[in-house]
Amino acid sequence: MKFKQILLSSKAIAFMLLLFGYGWIITSDFIAASINDNAFSLLNIQILKGLLFVTIASVGVYALLYLKDKELEQRRKYTDSILETIDVAILVITEKGMIDRVNTAFKNIFGYTRKEIVGRHFSYLLSDNNYERGYHDFQKLLEGQSFPNEEWVINDKSGNSISLILNSETLQDGDEKYLILSAMDITDQKQTQAKLEHSLVEKEVLLSEIHHRVNNNLAIISGLMQLQIYEEENPNLKEKLVNCTTRIQAIGSIHELLYESNSLSQLRFDKSIKQLVENLHDMYDQLQATDFDLNLSPITININQGVPACLVINEIVTNALQHAFSTRKKGLISIDLSKSEDEVLTLTISDNGKGLPDHFTSISQNGSLGFQLVDTLLKQLEAEHEVDSTKQGTKFTFSFKKTSKKGSSSSFEN
Repeated sequence: MKFKQILLSSKAIAFMLLLFGYGWIITSDFIAASINDNAFSLLNIQILKGLLFVTIASVGVYALLYLKDKELEQRRKYTDSILETIDVAILVITEKGMIDRVNTAFKNIFGYTRKEIVGRHFSYLLSDNNYERGYHDFQKLLEGQSFPNEEWVINDKSGNSISLILNSETLQDGDEKYLILSAMDITDQKQTQAKLEHSLVEKEVLLSEIHHRVNNNLAIISGLMQLQIYEEENPNLKEKLVNCTTRIQAIGSIHELLYESNSLSQLRFDKSIKQLVENLHDMYDQLQATDFDLNLSPITININQGVPACLVINEIVTNALQHAFSTRKKGLISIDLSKSEDEVLTLTISDNGKGLPDHFTSISQNGSLGFQLVDTLLKQLEAEHEVDSTKQGTKFTFSFKKTSKKGSSSSFEN
């Protein structure tokens, strides 16, 4: 390559032209003199004129080629100056796979000097793990196939692994074809990402363990309260203990579902309702026979909406189990959950019991602790509600907008 460049230099071309011209004039005049039996002399005016012409022509050719070389050199320096300002490693590889040029960013990233790397085959940079892939991709890139933003791991001069994003472009320069590779070092970003992912996993494991332990602690408290319920003879106190136990179980079931799920902040609302109903059914199984009719759409909500919504359901269903079916041998409680296109959740809880007392006017004005709690939770959800009660049963409907309410558990997911 260097020999070819030397032959094509302006000095070499002018010198070869000069030698050819001198040789041609002297040789042709010598042959002509020999044929005509004339004396041959270099001082012949014709020879001197020819030599002078060839000399002037060679100087002119040299001047033109020299100016052209200077122009090309200026362009090369201009291109080099652009490449040197780029903080992305640039490799120019010939069609035969030889590294023709690199920029300063390449030296800074890989640690090689230009003398150490220019003129070597590109496979010198490949490890055994990506040797075969490198050859395959090189041929595809020369054919014009593009691999934008392809990630590679290549060893530097010291043997350290460097993560790179490669982009490529082919360049046709006369008969020569070049592959231009740009390599962006993303090693620091990958290490930072790995640390963040590891930290996130640790936090998720910690939060999962917290949910598990909270559920266990609530289960212990619930168990102790149930033991107290079995020993309690006062019916009023027993009812209050049952109410407290179901509330604790409602919160505990949410933590249990979160621990078992892939998400630590998003709750499958329909599954939570089913679990809540199972807990209540087990708690009141000895008091009366009640059937549940569940029509629940699969809906996921944020835990900060799920907890108050489940507590509202717990209070309403508990109230129905305790008071709605005193005049019936068998009761039915229906729970419907749906979501509109504008992300509004609607819950309808209805029973076929005896209806609410005549003195009941509204949730906010009812004096019981359970309804006061429902009123507070509905305000927290910013929910609209409606109560329809007759002698044939009661229907309670409330709806609220599904949002990602901020809270302690919403920092891990949107």
